[in-house]
Amino acid sequence: MIDLVSALPALEAKIRRLSALLAPRDRIGIAFSGGVDSSLLAWFAHAWLKKEVFVFFAESGFVSGSDRRNAVRVAEEIGLPLEIVPVDVFSIEALRDNPPRRCYFCKKEMLSRIRVKAVESGCEILLDGSHAGDALGYRPGKQALEELGIVSPLAVAGLDKDAIRRISRVARLSTWDRPTQSCLATRIPYGVRLTVELLSAVDRGEDFLRTLGCAQVRVRVHGELARIEVDPPSLHVIMRDGNRTEAIRVFKALGFKFVTVDLAGFRSGSWDEDLH
Repeated sequence: MIDLVSALPALEAKIRRLSALLAPRDRIGIAFSGGVDSSLLAWFAHAWLKKEVFVFFAESGFVSGSDRRNAVRVAEEIGLPLEIVPVDVFSIEALRDNPPRRCYFCKKEMLSRIRVKAVESGCEILLDGSHAGDALGYRPGKQALEELGIVSPLAVAGLDKDAIRRISRVARLSTWDRPTQSCLATRIPYGVRLTVELLSAVDRGEDFLRTLGCAQVRVRVHGELARIEVDPPSLHVIMRDGNRTEAIRVFKALGFKFVTVDLAGFRSGSWDEDLH
């Protein structure tokens, strides 16, 4: 077994704090996305602390196909069976209308359904992967966690994204350098009604850009215009003649009249910049 404390002495206090938080529980449920944070939490509880761990993935029209595939793969990598929990987000009027507090309504619905499954599995506690750095951004979903009694041990232990990546790398998790992900609804301006067709077009457009080699991708929608955000090193990839021509063809086939690349590059939560 890897000795995290010896390998990461600067994080010893936080690692021990995380251990202490989880130690009293034997059967642990985790809302699992397959991203950097929830993957480390699942590995830590299962492989490091030897707890009985149940991981639950909320599948909805807001989740990309690549994220679902990744979650299944990572759960298998950690050695845990993943339970897929279907959530019909489009049946909820408050979500379809896409208000600034969309994340609250979405988290409340998804985590409520996951909590039911966790209780059925005999879990003593349900955890999520929120970390210490999440408090710095616009996070209306945090209220849903508090209302449902869901615990965020990474945040309580003081572990931020950088620390989580460092621990994940030592633990040899494939997710240690995975780009930050978010639900497909974050690509649409607040107040624009969400539909299956619109989010599907975004999902397919982002999948295409990944095939070109772009690591961090967002396709933001402005009516008939698709605004592409990528990590700066990928800008030249899109602008190669063959790739540029193919991108135009693909996005027009998806229903967009105009296609543009944002020179500022990828920014997490760029729709929220005016809300602070």
